[in-house]
Amino acid sequence: MIRILPRVLATGLLLLAFLGVSPAALAQQSPAPPSGDRVTFGVRPATAKAPDQRNAFTYSATPGARITDYLAVSNVGASPVELRIYASDAFNTPEGGFDLLAAKRKPLELGLWAVPGKDSVSVPARSTAIVPFTVTIPANATPGDHAGGIVASLATEQTQANGQKLAVEQRVGARIYARVSGELHPALSITDLSVDYHGSLLGRGEATMSYVVRNTGNVRLSGKQWAKVSTPWGSTVDAPELAAIPELLPGSSMKMSTKVGGLLPAGWLTGTVHVDPLAVPGQADPSAPAAEESATVAAIPWLYLAVFVVLVLAIVFWILRRRRRRRGTSAEPEEVTDHADAE
Repeated sequence: MIRILPRVLATGLLLLAFLGVSPAALAQQSPAPPSGDRVTFGVRPATAKAPDQRNAFTYSATPGARITDYLAVSNVGASPVELRIYASDAFNTPEGGFDLLAAKRKPLELGLWAVPGKDSVSVPARSTAIVPFTVTIPANATPGDHAGGIVASLATEQTQANGQKLAVEQRVGARIYARVSGELHPALSITDLSVDYHGSLLGRGEATMSYVVRNTGNVRLSGKQWAKVSTPWGSTVDAPELAAIPELLPGSSMKMSTKVGGLLPAGWLTGTVHVDPLAVPGQADPSAPAAEESATVAAIPWLYLAVFVVLVLAIVFWILRRRRRRRGTSAEPEEVTDHADAE
Protein backbone atom coordinates (compact mmCIF):
# COMPACT_ATOMS: atom_id res chain seq x y z
CA MET A 1 0.00 0.00 0.00
CA ILE A 2 1.35 3.39 -0.95
CA ARG A 3 2.20 5.84 1.79
CA ILE A 4 1.32 9.10 0.08
CA LEU A 5 2.75 12.24 1.70
CA PRO A 6 1.93 14.07 3.85
CA ARG A 7 1.24 11.40 6.48
CA VAL A 8 -1.21 12.81 9.01
CA LEU A 9 -3.43 10.01 10.31
CA ALA A 10 -1.75 7.09 12.02
CA THR A 11 -4.74 4.75 11.81
CA GLY A 12 -3.98 3.33 8.39
CA LEU A 13 -4.93 6.50 6.54
CA LEU A 14 -2.08 7.35 4.25
CA LEU A 15 -2.95 10.87 3.16
CA LEU A 16 -4.77 13.85 4.59
CA ALA A 17 -4.27 16.77 2.20
CA PHE A 18 -5.84 20.16 2.86
CA LEU A 19 -6.73 22.21 -0.21
CA GLY A 20 -8.33 25.66 -0.27
CA VAL A 21 -11.34 25.72 -2.64
CA SER A 22 -14.15 28.05 -3.64
CA PRO A 23 -17.69 27.81 -2.20
CA ALA A 24 -18.89 26.35 -5.53
CA ALA A 25 -16.34 23.56 -5.30
CA LEU A 26 -17.24 22.91 -1.68
CA ALA A 27 -20.82 22.32 -2.68
CA GLN A 28 -19.68 19.24 -4.56
CA GLN A 29 -17.92 17.73 -1.56
CA SER A 30 -19.49 15.31 0.89
CA PRO A 31 -20.01 16.69 4.40
CA ALA A 32 -17.48 15.52 6.96
CA PRO A 33 -18.65 12.55 9.04
CA PRO A 34 -19.43 13.12 12.71
CA SER A 35 -16.32 13.23 14.87
CA GLY A 36 -17.27 9.97 16.57
CA ASP A 37 -17.69 8.11 13.25
CA ARG A 38 -14.15 7.74 11.95
CA VAL A 39 -13.77 6.78 8.28
CA THR A 40 -10.99 4.25 7.85
CA PHE A 41 -10.35 2.39 4.62
CA GLY A 42 -7.53 0.70 2.75
CA VAL A 43 -6.59 -0.88 -0.56
CA ARG A 44 -4.47 -3.83 -1.68
CA PRO A 45 -3.98 -6.10 -4.71
CA ALA A 46 -6.63 -8.78 -5.21
CA THR A 47 -7.98 -11.53 -7.41
CA ALA A 48 -11.44 -11.24 -8.93
CA LYS A 49 -12.88 -12.56 -5.65
CA ALA A 50 -10.71 -11.55 -2.70
CA PRO A 51 -7.52 -9.76 -1.58
CA ASP A 52 -4.28 -11.64 -2.24
CA GLN A 53 -0.76 -11.59 -0.77
CA ARG A 54 0.95 -9.23 -3.23
CA ASN A 55 2.50 -6.05 -1.85
CA ALA A 56 2.17 -4.21 -5.17
CA PHE A 57 1.03 -4.68 -8.75
CA THR A 58 4.14 -5.68 -10.71
CA TYR A 59 4.09 -6.44 -14.43
CA SER A 60 6.51 -7.24 -17.24
CA ALA A 61 4.97 -6.45 -20.61
CA THR A 62 5.65 -5.64 -24.23
CA PRO A 63 4.44 -2.46 -25.95
CA GLY A 64 0.78 -2.84 -26.88
CA ALA A 65 0.02 -5.37 -24.13
CA ARG A 66 -3.22 -5.16 -22.14
CA ILE A 67 -3.37 -6.37 -18.52
CA THR A 68 -6.45 -6.88 -16.35
CA ASP A 69 -6.14 -6.91 -12.56
CA TYR A 70 -8.14 -6.22 -9.42
CA LEU A 71 -8.03 -3.85 -6.44
CA ALA A 72 -9.56 -4.72 -3.07
CA VAL A 73 -11.07 -1.70 -1.30
CA SER A 74 -11.80 -2.34 2.38
CA ASN A 75 -13.95 -0.22 4.69
CA VAL A 76 -13.20 -0.99 8.33
CA GLY A 77 -15.44 1.77 9.65
CA ALA A 78 -18.93 1.47 11.10
CA SER A 79 -20.64 3.37 8.26
CA PRO A 80 -20.78 2.84 4.49
CA VAL A 81 -18.47 5.01 2.41
CA GLU A 82 -18.45 6.22 -1.20
CA LEU A 83 -14.91 6.37 -2.62
CA ARG A 84 -13.49 7.73 -5.83
CA ILE A 85 -11.13 5.38 -7.72
CA TYR A 86 -8.40 6.71 -10.01
CA ALA A 87 -4.79 6.08 -11.09
CA SER A 88 -1.82 8.45 -11.07
CA ASP A 89 1.90 8.64 -11.83
CA ALA A 90 4.52 8.07 -9.12
CA PHE A 91 7.63 10.05 -8.28
CA ASN A 92 10.29 10.29 -5.59
CA THR A 93 10.25 13.13 -3.08
CA PRO A 94 13.55 15.01 -2.50
CA GLU A 95 14.07 12.77 0.55
CA GLY A 96 13.61 9.62 -1.55
CA GLY A 97 10.05 8.76 -0.52
CA PHE A 98 7.49 7.26 -2.91
CA ASP A 99 4.58 9.56 -3.72
CA LEU A 100 1.81 10.06 -6.29
CA LEU A 101 0.80 13.18 -8.15
CA ALA A 102 -1.89 15.29 -6.53
CA ALA A 103 -5.42 14.43 -7.64
CA LYS A 104 -5.70 17.57 -9.77
CA ARG A 105 -2.54 16.85 -11.77
CA LYS A 106 -2.96 14.91 -15.00
CA PRO A 107 -0.84 11.72 -15.25
CA LEU A 108 1.27 11.22 -18.36
CA GLU A 109 2.53 7.65 -18.05
CA LEU A 110 1.41 4.68 -15.96
CA GLY A 111 -1.32 6.70 -14.28
CA LEU A 112 -2.74 7.32 -17.75
CA TRP A 113 -2.31 3.72 -18.90
CA ALA A 114 -4.17 2.29 -15.87
CA VAL A 115 -7.95 2.69 -16.11
CA PRO A 116 -10.31 1.57 -13.28
CA GLY A 117 -13.42 -0.34 -14.27
CA LYS A 118 -15.47 2.23 -12.36
CA ASP A 119 -14.82 5.80 -11.21
CA SER A 120 -16.29 5.24 -7.75
CA VAL A 121 -17.33 2.43 -5.45
CA SER A 122 -19.72 2.17 -2.50
CA VAL A 123 -18.32 0.00 0.28
CA PRO A 124 -20.63 -1.08 3.13
CA ALA A 125 -19.42 -0.93 6.72
CA ARG A 126 -16.78 -3.53 7.59
CA SER A 127 -16.80 -4.88 4.03
CA THR A 128 -14.53 -5.20 1.01
CA ALA A 129 -15.34 -4.38 -2.61
CA ILE A 130 -13.36 -5.64 -5.61
CA VAL A 131 -12.68 -3.10 -8.38
CA PRO A 132 -11.28 -4.30 -11.74
CA PHE A 133 -8.87 -2.17 -13.74
CA THR A 134 -6.83 -2.49 -16.92
CA VAL A 135 -3.31 -1.40 -17.82
CA THR A 136 -2.71 -0.84 -21.54
CA ILE A 137 0.94 -0.39 -22.52
CA PRO A 138 1.20 2.06 -25.44
CA ALA A 139 2.85 0.82 -28.62
CA ASN A 140 5.46 3.59 -28.29
CA ALA A 141 6.18 3.05 -24.57
CA THR A 142 9.86 3.40 -23.74
CA PRO A 143 11.75 0.36 -22.39
CA GLY A 144 12.37 0.08 -18.67
CA ASP A 145 10.44 0.68 -15.48
CA HIS A 146 7.34 2.85 -15.15
CA ALA A 147 5.67 3.50 -11.78
CA GLY A 148 2.31 4.69 -10.59
CA GLY A 149 -0.51 3.81 -8.26
CA ILE A 150 -4.23 3.18 -8.11
CA VAL A 151 -6.02 5.21 -5.47
CA ALA A 152 -9.19 5.16 -3.38
CA SER A 153 -10.09 8.68 -2.32
CA LEU A 154 -12.64 10.30 -0.02
CA ALA A 155 -13.32 14.03 -0.43
CA THR A 156 -15.02 15.78 2.47
CA GLU A 157 -15.72 19.31 3.65
CA GLN A 158 -14.42 20.73 6.91
CA THR A 159 -14.86 24.09 8.60
CA GLN A 160 -12.03 25.64 10.56
CA ALA A 161 -12.45 27.59 13.80
CA ASN A 162 -12.28 30.88 11.85
CA GLY A 163 -15.13 29.77 9.60
CA GLN A 164 -12.95 29.07 6.56
CA LYS A 165 -14.02 25.96 4.69
CA LEU A 166 -11.55 23.45 3.34
CA ALA A 167 -11.81 20.50 1.02
CA VAL A 168 -10.09 17.49 2.55
CA GLU A 169 -8.90 14.60 0.40
CA GLN A 170 -8.15 11.42 2.30
CA ARG A 171 -6.63 8.79 0.03
CA VAL A 172 -4.81 5.48 0.06
CA GLY A 173 -3.20 3.70 -2.85
CA ALA A 174 -1.47 0.56 -4.08
CA ARG A 175 1.74 0.77 -6.09
CA ILE A 176 1.88 -0.27 -9.74
CA TYR A 177 5.17 -1.14 -11.45
CA ALA A 178 5.34 -1.98 -15.15
CA ARG A 179 8.58 -3.00 -16.87
CA VAL A 180 8.37 -2.54 -20.64
CA SER A 181 10.54 -4.90 -22.67
CA GLY A 182 13.59 -3.50 -24.42
CA GLU A 183 17.17 -2.50 -23.65
CA LEU A 184 17.78 -1.71 -19.99
CA HIS A 185 20.23 0.95 -18.79
CA PRO A 186 20.69 0.86 -15.00
CA ALA A 187 22.67 3.89 -13.82
CA LEU A 188 23.01 6.16 -10.81
CA SER A 189 24.99 9.39 -10.77
CA ILE A 190 26.18 11.85 -8.11
CA THR A 191 25.72 15.56 -8.78
CA ASP A 192 25.92 18.89 -6.95
CA LEU A 193 28.58 17.67 -4.53
CA SER A 194 29.78 20.37 -2.15
CA VAL A 195 32.11 20.19 0.84
CA ASP A 196 32.08 22.79 3.64
CA TYR A 197 34.78 22.80 6.31
CA HIS A 198 34.00 24.07 9.80
CA GLY A 199 37.26 24.54 11.67
CA SER A 200 38.22 25.81 15.11
CA LEU A 201 41.11 27.83 16.46
CA LEU A 202 42.39 24.81 18.33
CA GLY A 203 42.11 21.16 17.41
CA ARG A 204 40.31 19.44 14.58
CA GLY A 205 37.31 20.48 12.51
CA GLU A 206 34.35 18.96 10.69
CA ALA A 207 33.34 18.75 7.03
CA THR A 208 29.75 18.68 5.76
CA MET A 209 29.26 16.92 2.44
CA SER A 210 26.03 17.57 0.51
CA TYR A 211 25.11 15.94 -2.78
CA VAL A 212 22.30 14.59 -4.96
CA VAL A 213 21.95 10.97 -6.11
CA ARG A 214 20.12 10.69 -9.44
CA ASN A 215 18.69 7.71 -11.27
CA THR A 216 19.87 8.46 -14.81
CA GLY A 217 18.93 5.03 -16.16
CA ASN A 218 15.60 3.46 -17.07
CA VAL A 219 15.12 0.94 -14.23
CA ARG A 220 14.40 1.24 -10.51
CA LEU A 221 17.54 1.13 -8.39
CA SER A 222 18.61 1.35 -4.77
CA GLY A 223 22.22 1.56 -3.63
CA LYS A 224 24.94 1.35 -0.99
CA GLN A 225 27.14 4.36 -0.39
CA TRP A 226 30.20 5.52 1.49
CA ALA A 227 32.07 8.80 1.84
CA LYS A 228 35.51 9.92 2.99
CA VAL A 229 37.67 13.03 3.31
CA SER A 230 41.35 13.01 2.28
CA THR A 231 44.28 15.29 3.09
CA PRO A 232 47.02 16.34 0.63
CA TRP A 233 49.46 13.86 2.18
CA GLY A 234 47.14 10.88 1.66
CA SER A 235 45.54 10.28 5.05
CA THR A 236 41.76 9.75 5.05
CA VAL A 237 38.88 9.95 7.49
CA ASP A 238 35.78 7.88 6.69
CA ALA A 239 32.26 9.19 7.18
CA PRO A 240 30.01 7.32 9.61
CA GLU A 241 28.13 4.45 7.99
CA LEU A 242 25.62 5.92 5.54
CA ALA A 243 22.05 4.73 5.16
CA ALA A 244 21.24 2.72 2.05
CA ILE A 245 19.75 4.66 -0.84
CA PRO A 246 16.05 3.74 -1.10
CA GLU A 247 14.36 2.74 -4.33
CA LEU A 248 14.79 5.54 -6.87
CA LEU A 249 12.54 5.65 -9.91
CA PRO A 250 14.02 6.45 -13.33
CA GLY A 251 14.54 10.20 -13.63
CA SER A 252 14.15 10.79 -9.89
CA SER A 253 16.71 12.00 -7.37
CA MET A 254 17.21 12.52 -3.66
CA LYS A 255 19.26 14.91 -1.57
CA MET A 256 21.89 13.48 0.78
CA SER A 257 24.16 14.93 3.44
CA THR A 258 26.77 13.59 5.83
CA LYS A 259 29.33 14.96 8.28
CA VAL A 260 32.93 13.85 8.75
CA GLY A 261 34.67 14.90 11.95
CA GLY A 262 38.20 14.76 13.34
CA LEU A 263 39.77 16.63 10.41
CA LEU A 264 43.01 18.56 10.70
CA PRO A 265 43.10 21.90 8.83
CA ALA A 266 45.51 20.64 6.18
CA GLY A 267 45.27 23.57 3.79
CA TRP A 268 42.76 21.82 1.58
CA LEU A 269 40.64 18.70 1.92
CA THR A 270 39.06 16.45 -0.70
CA GLY A 271 35.64 14.91 -0.07
CA THR A 272 34.69 11.77 -2.03
CA VAL A 273 31.28 10.07 -2.32
CA HIS A 274 30.89 6.57 -3.78
CA VAL A 275 27.63 4.77 -4.66
CA ASP A 276 27.21 1.12 -5.70
CA PRO A 277 23.85 0.67 -7.50
CA LEU A 278 21.69 -2.30 -6.49
CA ALA A 279 18.79 -3.91 -8.32
CA VAL A 280 15.49 -3.87 -6.45
CA PRO A 281 14.41 -7.25 -5.01
CA GLY A 282 12.91 -9.56 -7.58
CA GLN A 283 14.55 -7.89 -10.58
CA ALA A 284 17.51 -9.27 -12.52
CA ASP A 285 19.03 -6.12 -13.95
CA PRO A 286 22.30 -5.78 -15.86
CA SER A 287 25.14 -4.70 -13.60
CA ALA A 288 25.43 -0.94 -13.21
CA PRO A 289 28.77 0.86 -12.83
CA ALA A 290 29.59 2.51 -9.53
CA ALA A 291 29.24 6.28 -9.28
CA GLU A 292 31.90 8.42 -7.61
CA GLU A 293 32.52 12.15 -7.32
CA SER A 294 35.00 14.33 -5.44
CA ALA A 295 35.18 18.00 -4.44
CA THR A 296 37.85 20.07 -2.68
CA VAL A 297 37.50 22.66 0.06
CA ALA A 298 40.02 25.00 1.69
CA ALA A 299 40.85 24.12 5.29
CA ILE A 300 43.08 26.93 6.51
CA PRO A 301 44.82 26.42 9.89
CA TRP A 302 44.34 30.05 10.91
CA LEU A 303 45.97 29.76 14.34
CA TYR A 304 49.04 28.00 13.01
CA LEU A 305 49.17 30.41 10.09
CA ALA A 306 49.03 33.38 12.47
CA VAL A 307 51.82 31.92 14.61
CA PHE A 308 53.88 31.30 11.49
CA VAL A 309 53.36 34.86 10.24
CA VAL A 310 54.32 36.31 13.63
CA LEU A 311 57.42 34.11 13.70
CA VAL A 312 58.43 35.17 10.18
CA LEU A 313 57.92 38.83 11.03
CA ALA A 314 60.01 38.43 14.18
CA ILE A 315 62.84 36.82 12.21
CA VAL A 316 62.70 39.53 9.55
CA PHE A 317 62.74 42.23 12.25
CA TRP A 318 65.73 40.61 13.94
CA ILE A 319 67.66 40.36 10.66
CA LEU A 320 66.96 43.98 9.72
CA ARG A 321 67.93 45.21 13.16
CA ARG A 322 71.20 43.30 13.06
CA ARG A 323 72.07 44.72 9.65
CA ARG A 324 71.44 48.24 10.89
CA ARG A 325 73.78 47.68 13.82
CA ARG A 326 76.52 46.45 11.51
CA ARG A 327 76.11 49.45 9.27
CA GLY A 328 76.30 51.79 12.26
CA THR A 329 79.54 50.20 13.41
CA SER A 330 81.22 50.36 10.00
CA ALA A 331 80.31 54.06 9.62
CA GLU A 332 82.41 55.24 12.69
CA PRO A 333 85.43 57.53 11.63
CA GLU A 334 88.86 55.95 11.65
CA GLU A 335 91.63 57.51 13.80
CA VAL A 336 94.33 59.20 11.65
CA THR A 337 97.91 59.75 13.01
CA ASP A 338 100.25 62.26 11.33
CA HIS A 339 103.93 61.40 11.36
CA ALA A 340 106.37 64.32 10.93
CA ASP A 341 109.48 63.71 8.91
CA ALA A 342 112.66 64.04 10.97
CA GLU A 343 115.12 66.53 9.66
